[in-house]
Amino acid sequence: MQPVIDIHTHLFNGRDIPLKGYLQSRKYDNSFQEWAGKVLIPTIAKCIRNELDGVTNIIRKIQCCLSMKAVYAFMGREYKFWAETLAKNVPDIADEMTETYLPDHIDLFIPLMIDYEYWFWSTQDNLLKDQINTMVQQIILPMGGRIHPFVPFDPCRELACQKGMNDPDGNPETAGSMKLVRDAIENKGFLGVKLYNALGYKPWNNRSVEENRKRIALHGREYVFPGDEYDRVLGDLYDYCIEQDIPVTTHCGMYGIESYPDASFDFGKAAYWRDVLSQQRFRNLRLNLAHFGWYTPEGYTGDITWVRDICEMLDEFENLYTDVSGHHVVIKKYFPGFITDYQRICHDFPVVKNRLLYGTDWHVCKRTANYRHFNEVYLKVLGKNNLFSEAELAGFLGGNALKFLGLLPGNQNRKRLKAFYTHHQIEPPDWFRETDHSS
Repeated sequence: MQPVIDIHTHLFNGRDIPLKGYLQSRKYDNSFQEWAGKVLIPTIAKCIRNELDGVTNIIRKIQCCLSMKAVYAFMGREYKFWAETLAKNVPDIADEMTETYLPDHIDLFIPLMIDYEYWFWSTQDNLLKDQINTMVQQIILPMGGRIHPFVPFDPCRELACQKGMNDPDGNPETAGSMKLVRDAIENKGFLGVKLYNALGYKPWNNRSVEENRKRIALHGREYVFPGDEYDRVLGDLYDYCIEQDIPVTTHCGMYGIESYPDASFDFGKAAYWRDVLSQQRFRNLRLNLAHFGWYTPEGYTGDITWVRDICEMLDEFENLYTDVSGHHVVIKKYFPGFITDYQRICHDFPVVKNRLLYGTDWHVCKRTANYRHFNEVYLKVLGKNNLFSEAELAGFLGGNALKFLGLLPGNQNRKRLKAFYTHHQIEPPDWFRETDHSS
């Protein structure tokens, strides 16, 4: 029996990210929204920080409560649910996640960590190395095989380390991204690497976006490196992942977290990954283009071609996958469009059925109404008119993820995970034992 795997979740809280800078990167529909956002966003950040810091002053609590009511009236009540989660400690967020999807019997959750520190002005966040250690000590080990994250790689952090520079807080950057990645993968129970191109770098050919990168604050631009240097350290990462059989997930949706509005289009288009995968050196890189590039109502047939680009690339590159996290399928008005589009997609590109990965985008998905029903609604879409067979639905829910994650017998990732369980005296979970046909 194949396990159910949520390939795309998040466990960060409001102290793990530059919350104000992240929220201010959002795109607004008009000048009023932009003005209101600049007023309200600092309020969200401050109130979440107060909650995390355990502020007990009754006046400040009342002020925050009233302020947040104004924020929710403007941004929608779903932001209330998300803000409440951001104000929790990470272990409590993990508990909430597992309890939320308990009816779906998810066997394995994959949280994706992101390294924001070098890309926003407001970086009053927990140090990345501390976030990683928290993930190990308070999540991975206690959960006993239920949660295994992806560690982030930031080429900017790696270059700062190689050049002996200080980090944005003024301390020597001694823990470069490559060192953090190796340690997390080889010793700490992490399964893969997360990239976030929309922060300010392409997957390859960064010389072509050097002018775009100058638009980013980057703490006084001291971290704006030549494009070829970004390519060099990214190439080193890809080589390591291929050699060690490590999967990579990259954000591949419009908007979301960006270094500036629409930066996704400058740095994060799906088609940009063709420059990597078409090279013989990198053809064996196992890659997941997250969100299926699907962040607009037009989807498969719209002017923005990211969905079709991914489909064409799936046909061309055998180690390429794509996940469905963050889709608006649970919003009633979009549901019929998803059914129509998937019928067209699978007619034009049958390979999608074998490379599609289930992911919820927890807890970011809490900004969308009905997020709890994501699993059942997506299965209705894919099962409509028997589009996916029972075997293909099982592959979507977990079988395809086993291949992407390298967790089948004989894979290096599985061997590392088995050694991790043995070292920490963890009884391998059911999903691991049930797929271990080699022992």
